This record gives sequence, C-alpha cells and structure tokens, in this order.
Amino acid sequence: MDEPIPCPQCGAPAQITERFWLASTDGPVEHVKTGCERGHWFTPTVDSLHLQPATTVASPALVP
Repeated sequence: MDEPIPCPQCGAPAQITERFWLASTDGPVEHVKTGCERGHWFTPTVDSLHLQPATTVASPALVP
C-alpha cells in the first residue's frame, strides 16, 4: 500500500491500512486509517499528514 509514515502520537513507523472519504459541508474529505507498531490507531485526514490524495474520487450515484 503506502510507504510507512511516523505515528502521529509516538513517532514509531505506522502503516496506512485504509483510505476512505467522509462527507463534509465543503464536500468529501479523504481520510486514512493508520496503525503503528506500538498499537496506536488514528483516522486523520490526508491533508493533515501531507500525503498525496487518491487519484480517483467515487461520486455518489444520482437517483432521479
């Protein structure tokens, strides 16, 4: 998946295990789920970690 990043809490190597989008008033915001070798788990935004965003964004289907 992605390259290891430092854990936001302890600085240990952490892996991104999932990428997903959550709705906001300004539109969808990409988040990642990270887990470090010391057991810390976070779901920060991609922007807060200065990561590259995913190349595609799933758009919701419009129902007539």
